Amino acid sequence: MTADSELSEPRQRETADESPLSPSVQCTIPEDFVRALGKATTLASPGLSSALSLFLSVKAPQSEPGENERSPEESVTRNKDPRAEAASGEEPRATEPRREGPHPRLAEIAKMTQPGRYDEIDFLGAGGMGVVTRVFDRVLGREAAMKVLESQRSGTVGTLRFLEEAQITGQLDHPGVVPVHDFGVEADGSKSYFTMKLVRGESLAFLIATHHKFGLYGRPLERLLGAFTRVCEAIAFAHSRRVIHRDLKPDNILIGSHGQVYVMDWGLALVLNGGRPSETVEPPKHEIAGTPSFMAPEQAHGHVSALSPRTDIFGLGAMLYAILTGKGPHHAATSIASLEKARKCVIDETALEDAPPELARITMKALSPDPEDRYASAEELGQDIEAFLRGGGWFRTRTYAAGETIIAEGEPGSVAYVLATGRCEVFKTVDGQKVPLRVLEPGDVFGETAVFTAKPRSATVVALEPCSVKIVTQDALDRELDRNPWMGAFVRAVAERFREADAKLVSIRPATSE
Repeated sequence: MTADSELSEPRQRETADESPLSPSVQCTIPEDFVRALGKATTLASPGLSSALSLFLSVKAPQSEPGENERSPEESVTRNKDPRAEAASGEEPRATEPRREGPHPRLAEIAKMTQPGRYDEIDFLGAGGMGVVTRVFDRVLGREAAMKVLESQRSGTVGTLRFLEEAQITGQLDHPGVVPVHDFGVEADGSKSYFTMKLVRGESLAFLIATHHKFGLYGRPLERLLGAFTRVCEAIAFAHSRRVIHRDLKPDNILIGSHGQVYVMDWGLALVLNGGRPSETVEPPKHEIAGTPSFMAPEQAHGHVSALSPRTDIFGLGAMLYAILTGKGPHHAATSIASLEKARKCVIDETALEDAPPELARITMKALSPDPEDRYASAEELGQDIEAFLRGGGWFRTRTYAAGETIIAEGEPGSVAYVLATGRCEVFKTVDGQKVPLRVLEPGDVFGETAVFTAKPRSATVVALEPCSVKIVTQDALDRELDRNPWMGAFVRAVAERFREADAKLVSIRPATSE
């Protein structure tokens, strides 16, 4: 069972269009809560941008790898100008939150809190901002997951940020986001918590590691990709509510015991158009928030104003990369090294050489350094994955210019082609004269006998206009057929009959010529 407040808290959502009618998430502070914090004039208006940097990180890594070093897979948040820090050669360190004593009027909030309602059962996980435990709700008679804010982060700002996380998670009402049940603060300010649905399952990171030990392709890959499409639906829903997750990674995706998919840990979420009252009117210009191994370059450079839903598209692409390779695209020995790789955004494409070509193409498009070159939406990315799952993903795509020869009569052949776009002409050469045979349209197949025999090409195919083709090799065809055993058995039987008939024809021809 995995539940983590900071590093893995999954929840799925349905896609929704970007209609102006789609309501955005509103982080509001209850009147009593505002009065108790003494911040009424600053925080009462939900339209204000937040004023303070996010304090959601754990300790940054030491200069040398060691026991206390932060993994490049963990979230990091800091508010120092990264350019000045890079120039000084200093390693980034988590900013310590401003320490504040308990506010005397927090007792007002405590009146609405029922801390004795829950009995702690056991520890589930820990993140950069708090811990998650399994508790028993004595009122409703059920188990729940409780996320508790760490005491050293429970000052006024930390408490507000924590409340906002609960509000964001609770307002994203989607099957892919864990429902929030309750929020509470103890009278002395020593403990803030919220409870949510207890999900029994494993993180996507755990499943990826497990499948890579035994081989990923086939049904295991399809199951992971099926879960990924549901993550895309959840993120598309969040984007429709003007929320950017900012920390998408396999650790933050939870797969339930019956296949439920949840996107977890919305603590770093950015609400567009100034939706977090805990931040000042002037949002921070340089703030790095997220996990270095999975960061988009604009995140790694701390350009808050450049963040957009396409920042999450990069995170989804990074997750795809991890599914295919077992690690994030910026994986390195330390988080500092990962951060530098994220800034440069030079991704090792050779790690995808054994992946289905179409899936590799989808992944690299989502990981484009320029946000404009990425998918326009999480929904569009999910649709491409669904198309891959329908078949044909093992066939490489190649383009040809008008007038270019695709196959030539008489040359040896080993692959077949499926015309995807454009038109081609098929012709033979007889006594030095071109004899047109037919014009191929999208969807037509040619050169198919080469997959089953070693005979030379019997005709020439030339592109009449710019076109693209799917290349069908024997290996790619076998991999596609492995995905559907019944169809595979049928096609292989037909291919074997073809070979047998071809062999008999070859043996008969010499006798006939005699």
